[in-house]
Amino acid sequence: MRYLAVAGAAAFALFASLMGRNRMRPGASAPGLSRSQARIAALDPSLRPLALALLETAWQDGIALVVVGGLRTLAEQQLLYDQGRTTPGPIVTNAPPGSSWHNYGLAFDVAILAGGAATYPNDADLWERVGASGKRVGLQWGGDFATFKDRPHFEHHPGISLAQAASGARPSA
Repeated sequence: MRYLAVAGAAAFALFASLMGRNRMRPGASAPGLSRSQARIAALDPSLRPLALALLETAWQDGIALVVVGGLRTLAEQQLLYDQGRTTPGPIVTNAPPGSSWHNYGLAFDVAILAGGAATYPNDADLWERVGASGKRVGLQWGGDFATFKDRPHFEHHPGISLAQAASGARPSA
């Protein structure tokens, strides 16, 4: 429990120290921040400061991000799971409904902002930099997954299992 409180406090302190300071434009906050606010607000309270810290940290590293996905209903998860299996399109998740941290507000996805549009460039080095920014603020990065490399994906659920999250358990904020 003490670790969770320290980690949460550290993430918030990092976020607070990063606000308003950017190597690219001193005094400017992350350009995707306003577009991400509603999705971040729907995340579990323990994840919100980390999502904000990722946007600011990546921006300090010269990468503009926007949160494009967060909390998902079971029906939304089913639609994504069906894609590439029973509906057209590529497979985008291996998690059926109830098996995704998104279903509990403990995961979110980002895109790279380019020319004001959310993009997913085929640039492994760029995504490695995004992943490194997320790991610096305490997030788990989907690019490190063993089987399905999900580079836009970040999650944080210290001390709880997926089964516990399904039963209503949440990390300490």
